[in-house]
Amino acid sequence: MNQRPFPKPPPAEPPPEEAWLKRTDRSEVGREPFFCGRDAEYEVFRNAADSLRSGYVGGGTMIFQGAPGAGKSALMLECMEAVKRHSTPDDPWVAVSIWPETLISAVQTIRIIVQAANTESERLAKTAPSTIAGKLEEYLKLGRKLCQELSERGVAAAGISVGGKPEAINVLDSNLLSQSVFTDCAPLLEKFHLVVFVDEAQNTPVAGTTQGVIGCLHNPPSNISLVTAFFGLSDTQQVLRECGLSRFADERLVNLEPLSMDDASGSFRCLLDTYYTGTEEEKVLWVNALAELSQGWPQHINRIGVAAGRVARTNEGRLERLLLAQALDKGTERKNDYYVGRIEAGSNRAWVYKRLALAAGKKEGEFVDTLSYDEVDLLTETARKRKEESIDEFLTNALHAGLLAPARGMLDHYKIPIPSFGDFLRSLPVEPPQVL
Repeated sequence: MNQRPFPKPPPAEPPPEEAWLKRTDRSEVGREPFFCGRDAEYEVFRNAADSLRSGYVGGGTMIFQGAPGAGKSALMLECMEAVKRHSTPDDPWVAVSIWPETLISAVQTIRIIVQAANTESERLAKTAPSTIAGKLEEYLKLGRKLCQELSERGVAAAGISVGGKPEAINVLDSNLLSQSVFTDCAPLLEKFHLVVFVDEAQNTPVAGTTQGVIGCLHNPPSNISLVTAFFGLSDTQQVLRECGLSRFADERLVNLEPLSMDDASGSFRCLLDTYYTGTEEEKVLWVNALAELSQGWPQHINRIGVAAGRVARTNEGRLERLLLAQALDKGTERKNDYYVGRIEAGSNRAWVYKRLALAAGKKEGEFVDTLSYDEVDLLTETARKRKEESIDEFLTNALHAGLLAPARGMLDHYKIPIPSFGDFLRSLPVEPPQVL
């Protein structure tokens, strides 16, 4: 068995300067050109992949969760790239991207996995030696046959009646159906190491049919060499628990926090070294100031980097001290735009979140302070009554909007995920009504 160490992906190629500077959000491109840090988080993925390569199958499901803008999708793309780079004709690996909504159907889920295996077989066969290419062509032939069968099976399994409503499937039937579908495709899938990536995993449907699919992704039948990585918002683990995934592997749950200042500085340093001119003293000054403004938050690093790049670009790429203040002003504007978007995504008026920030900010020490479930319940009671919203509904929305995040290591406690976001909320020109 091939025992090559599972690598980190190579650095992403930076996009053309003008194209990069026209970006308005990090979601507009694929891999981050100046991705930096996340070594500990990547090591969780690497260990799971190494375990899979060594023949350990089942139970190694990974969960990477965090507030919006924490860099989940960027990390996922780095892991996917590592899988693609590791794949060879004699040791094929397949990175499979699946939308969470697909997990409600075993047939559609496995069909996407088979299609990804077919695509990799076809790619590897083009450069493989003739002896191995023949095997890959056989895999591709079998995979195409399975795709056709799955398409026909999917139509039959949809159970569409004249009224257009699918027939109900109970949990037991779902488990049996999922195991059957995975087992039927095992003759092909056993030929590959499969890594399934589910982004936005907090949107996984909590339904009886989903339980069987997730069960097979967590513990695949017939010794299929497969591991799954879920990437989602801060309540992803809870959603997957509701979908039947109750036994999580040790050290496979990752809560994404801000990057260290060293990693944030490294990202800005790569950017400035690639595109802009200036003395070493000027570069260090810019790097330190931009990293401090970002507070290590990946979404901020991207927005501030683009804003600073635009300032430098309009001044012939120079990194003069007098231009730094302008770059910081533009970066602050982009940060605040992000915060406004988070508030608009919330289920309540801005003063509700200001009240939470004020309550947390009154505590002693650095702004890493937390609010308990009961404190959030009390502070939001008036606003929630107006909307007939429960505390659990409020918390789910606040987590998804990035207004709150679970406090690491503290059950039923929450915090504002970015210190400067707390400052922004406390400075809002709205006055919360008094708690009755």
